[in-house]
Amino acid sequence: MKKLLLFLFFLPAVPVSIFAQTDGQRLDEVMQAATDAGIFNGVALVVRNDSVLLFKAYGWRDVERRIPHDTNSVFQIGSVTKQFTATVILWLQKQGKLNIHDKLSKYFPRYQYANRITIQNLLTHTSGIYNFTDAHYMKDLGDKPYSQQTFWSVVGDKPLDFTPDSKFQYSNSNYMILGYLIEKVSGKSYEQMVREVIFNKAGMVHSGFDYANLSSPYKSVGYDTLNERVHIRARKGDSSATYAAGGMYTTARDLYRWNLALQNNAIISQASLDEAYTPYRDNYGYGWYIETVAGIKNVVHNGGIWGFQAHNKRFPHDRGCIILLRNEMLGFQDYALSLHRIYVHDSNYYIPRKEITLGEDSLLAFTGHYDLKDKPEFRAEIVVANGHLQLTWTNLAPQEIFAEKKDFFHFKVYNMQLAFTRNGDGRVDGFSAIGNGQVFVYRKQ
Repeated sequence: MKKLLLFLFFLPAVPVSIFAQTDGQRLDEVMQAATDAGIFNGVALVVRNDSVLLFKAYGWRDVERRIPHDTNSVFQIGSVTKQFTATVILWLQKQGKLNIHDKLSKYFPRYQYANRITIQNLLTHTSGIYNFTDAHYMKDLGDKPYSQQTFWSVVGDKPLDFTPDSKFQYSNSNYMILGYLIEKVSGKSYEQMVREVIFNKAGMVHSGFDYANLSSPYKSVGYDTLNERVHIRARKGDSSATYAAGGMYTTARDLYRWNLALQNNAIISQASLDEAYTPYRDNYGYGWYIETVAGIKNVVHNGGIWGFQAHNKRFPHDRGCIILLRNEMLGFQDYALSLHRIYVHDSNYYIPRKEITLGEDSLLAFTGHYDLKDKPEFRAEIVVANGHLQLTWTNLAPQEIFAEKKDFFHFKVYNMQLAFTRNGDGRVDGFSAIGNGQVFVYRKQ
């Protein structure tokens, strides 16, 4: 009962003003805050029930030339490519060109483990095949032309990492082989097949594979580092080196057209789509991770490649999606979670805030036990862990808090800030927890 009371007590109240905002305004508030905090630079598109809630560009397409993004900006999408590769495989199965339960020995008999691995093992990352994008690839090979012969010379003699079908282990090698398989059974290039089977049917007119040689005024510059002080351009990957595992470029609008084509069964049947969306091991299907949160199913995949990151999440039950495309290399976790929560009408979402770095000596000043004023049974304990402060409310899981300015911290899992106070000697003696119009005062013991 005490745990339940504590949970209810800390459940952030929803101020009346929040209901004056539309979901689109909430989504834009989060993304603009992420841009202002220096953690997003790109295009966001959110659709629910075929209605666009947000479609907006943020930041710079080319920061040196001061060219801002617009909604036509083109981005590389890395491993989001895998869902396209998997879909072509399922389409070929429907045409009778292959069966996902076929052994690789039918197509690549010279590979020493081919008789132990199925096409389905490739789709689901359960093959055990060595991941060719190792340190040597990342350092020396990813920006150079890369042939199938080179690929097999790298993985062909490597032992399997585990017995096929016994576990999940993400490996780009699986989807490289799927691309070579598509070419083998179709007699056409992988890119030609993706265009014929998907791009043309979905109306994806701004998508392709050879980004390094793309000539378009909407082409985004990829950055390894992009902030107010530092702009470091990323190396340019060769599409043959990322290929069916991560070689695609597109726009947010085209990626939505892709989602819409899947929703309308314009490319593969609903039965095939259901198969792709069935989790095999570790919640991975065929080119998608499958999640169920509060009873609502979504399918999602992220992609990352030099200078670019992509996030494509689908909500099949209400014809919706969340698309984030960016031309720099920071993560999606915090504000992507906020977009998801707004999408499902959860008011407890995080608004990104700027961060500063404090040394461990400075962080130690905030550690200790704190009691809620007039309710000492509600406590908070703060420790230093992994270079950040970590706060644990009574009976709840620890959460990191991040410094924003002097004596002011914030959470990233929900929209609450902590304003610390000091006594006459300059020692921290308490904090106020501020969230959604409520303030809770804690005193240090």
